[in-house]
Amino acid sequence: MSEKPTMRTFSAKDIKSRAAAAPIRSTTTRLEDFSTTILPLNRPEDYVREIGKLWDEAQRRFLAIGRYLRYAIRANKGEFEAKILPQLPFGRAVAYQLREVAEAVESGRFQEQELPRSYSAAYYLTLVPDEHVTLARSRGLVRPQAARSEIMRFLKELEPKQRDDLKRREALIRRREQIARQMARLREEMAEIEAELRLLPPTIDGEAKEA
Repeated sequence: MSEKPTMRTFSAKDIKSRAAAAPIRSTTTRLEDFSTTILPLNRPEDYVREIGKLWDEAQRRFLAIGRYLRYAIRANKGEFEAKILPQLPFGRAVAYQLREVAEAVESGRFQEQELPRSYSAAYYLTLVPDEHVTLARSRGLVRPQAARSEIMRFLKELEPKQRDDLKRREALIRRREQIARQMARLREEMAEIEAELRLLPPTIDGEAKEA
């Protein structure tokens, strides 16, 4: 009987030394994408630096995707839903959010460098009404580190005020319509008075002049 080959085991020290000697590569099939290569680092600040760089790059990429989506819709009118969206690696909801974030940057509502680094947090930031953006800034919500949860809490806080604003707007619109109707009636009455005055004989020193 032939002897079975002995299996070699590795200690934690062996594994650590091997990892330090060779870079770890992603299992992506795109071997040409060297940006997926990572190297073991020594200091905590080195990890913070590298992870921060990759996070910034992720933000730029989701903005670029949003811009491509907006251009794709304009360039393929009526065909985006049928020919492009089904082949994307995400669904309609994510596509919509990415487009809204890109629109907020391109319209000047927010600057690219101040957006939250998560596309979902950035999307919820775009839901803040224009009249409350200054308040959101004062709360520290318009910044790369802003979390989706805190922006959602802010939006929830605005709901009663938005309802009050809506009621006030509706009341003002109703009052404006009432005043417009009153003004129309007064104009009609004024026109009738002017017409009747034209039919009356003119007066001289308070007395009617004979025709």
